[in-house]
Amino acid sequence: MPSIEMIKVIKSPARRVFETVAHLGEFAQAIPTITNAECLTDHETGAGSQWRIYRDIGGKDRSTVFEVLEYEPAEWVRIVSEAGGATWDAGFEVAAKGKGKSGGSELIWTLDATPNSMKARLGLPLLMGTIEKALAPDLDAVKRYCETP
Repeated sequence: MPSIEMIKVIKSPARRVFETVAHLGEFAQAIPTITNAECLTDHETGAGSQWRIYRDIGGKDRSTVFEVLEYEPAEWVRIVSEAGGATWDAGFEVAAKGKGKSGGSELIWTLDATPNSMKARLGLPLLMGTIEKALAPDLDAVKRYCETP
């Protein structure tokens, strides 16, 4: 199963970083290429919440449904989606770093792809580097968003 792990140190309290990545409506505000986000459930956060996220990809608006499967407040959230013939399993782990005014957070984003078709099974291993480069700006955007008062 192809996977990616990215780490970003953010000069913002762990709680703020967690809330940004775990609340998909707020995550959408942080990412410039996300054009719209709509909650599909009666609760916006926590296990079972679902969101339809619209993203500008190559000049076209594409939508994907994301579901929160695991939610450990202020520490860990696991979100899955189906796209491109694969199941995308994303985990965001947030840990406090340092203390006081110099304190910040470390955000670890893991992304595992499980192919659901032969085309995806063959193509995903070749595309993961490109996918990582395409998603790295999202972590930079989360960092900017969380570090902005």
